[in-house]
Amino acid sequence: MTKTLLLSSLLVVAALATTAATAPDAKLTASTQIEQGKKLYTDNCSKCHGAAGQGTKEAPAVVGKAAFPLEPRAKAKRDVKFHTAADVFAWASKNMPAKKPGSLTTDQYLAIFAFDLTANGIKLDAPLDADAATKIVLHP
Repeated sequence: MTKTLLLSSLLVVAALATTAATAPDAKLTASTQIEQGKKLYTDNCSKCHGAAGQGTKEAPAVVGKAAFPLEPRAKAKRDVKFHTAADVFAWASKNMPAKKPGSLTTDQYLAIFAFDLTANGIKLDAPLDADAATKIVLHP
């Protein structure tokens, strides 16, 4: 379960690595970031990844056991390994959303990932930032 939860964390963190590692707005709370992420996920991710992050024929799961495996799936767009959430952030921030790659801000990718983590049962006591993402090890 913990491995699944950590794996799911990667989507939002993938957005963190390509942009300078800045902390979220000092006034932002974890719950506010998660709520923002929920809306952003619905608007930018759910069409391909599913309303609950379960994955579809178009895109892999970002929530659950199948989310964020170490190795790219066969015939997948992804071409890098996901060892940490920061790896996912780096890849996703350059390649997602699929029809508008890299079109979101760092804070928006972080919010989406905070939402994904929460959807996988990970409790965030503070807003997710680049430093925290590097500490989330999905696959040692």
